[in-house]
Amino acid sequence: MSHMIENTDGRANIAYAGATPWHQLGQKLDTAFDADTALKEANLDWEVEVAPLYHKDPDAVGTVSEDAFAKSTKSQIVRRADTGVELGAVGMKYSALQNRDAFGFFDGLFGKDACRYETAGFTGNGERIWLLANMADQDPIEILPDDVIQKYLLLTNSHDGSYAAMASFTPIRVVCNNTLTAAVGKMMAGNSKVSVKHVGEVADRLKFAGKILAQAGVFYDEVRDLFQAFAKKQLNGTQTRQYIHRTLFDDDKESKSRAGKVEEIEGLMQTGRGADIKGVRGTVWGTYNALTEYVDHHKVYRGGETKRLEASQFGTGRNLKAKALKIGAELVSYGKEIELN
Repeated sequence: MSHMIENTDGRANIAYAGATPWHQLGQKLDTAFDADTALKEANLDWEVEVAPLYHKDPDAVGTVSEDAFAKSTKSQIVRRADTGVELGAVGMKYSALQNRDAFGFFDGLFGKDACRYETAGFTGNGERIWLLANMADQDPIEILPDDVIQKYLLLTNSHDGSYAAMASFTPIRVVCNNTLTAAVGKMMAGNSKVSVKHVGEVADRLKFAGKILAQAGVFYDEVRDLFQAFAKKQLNGTQTRQYIHRTLFDDDKESKSRAGKVEEIEGLMQTGRGADIKGVRGTVWGTYNALTEYVDHHKVYRGGETKRLEASQFGTGRNLKAKALKIGAELVSYGKEIELN
């Protein structure tokens, strides 16, 4: 099933505030928006419904009729209430979380003034929705002078049963708008995400997730420590190329094509966004950010620019950034396990 950004009535199913994002998709809004605006402008103001799943009865004989189909006792269908489009098959205990309830999640956690919603949208027919919020009341993290990380939360939810509703701590480097650790699981003592399974009264359970999000302070303290260690660790040319190669490829084989990709990222270390900040070049920090810039802004994805956003946040690009983080942590001898998920 597709997870690309599609269009509704000629409008991309995404809205954003501020500078045009790298995916260059969606409706531009003048200021950060509230949940109601996100639902309207990102074409998200619809609900899902759960319906019985029928399959052909193997014991039925003769012509095809209603009697030839039996209701499943193990699965049911989630579909959009407005269009009837089926989004996926789920278990019998599945409890749907509506878009409006999911977006009200942040309001309930922090209040409407503490987070600024900056990007929202959905992929495919609505199988996956997401909302990126700037934690506006939180101080940014300084890695180097003039090189800071802003604290964000990424809310994602699936309507096809592929994963639970999830809020992830997502640092973004201000100078280049790279998403740095969206793909990290149990990265640090403060877990990087909070998830709620689609079982039982999901909306009620989300009300209690704010207690878990108290981990944000611990998580971002350790993000600061790790990235500052990245900035202090110098790499020579061989070490840099090895770091890039290990991130992009799963083996040590070399080829002209692979060498070209490594050289492209080496070039970003010299001319990429934020590369001219004092103290960045020649470090793990510089290499890591060249890799994330490559994934977010330069890597070619099948499906073009509409695929880039999905891949960077949820797919192959996300996995590459997680791998780059894990290898970087090894290079600075970070003493805690980083899981890729």
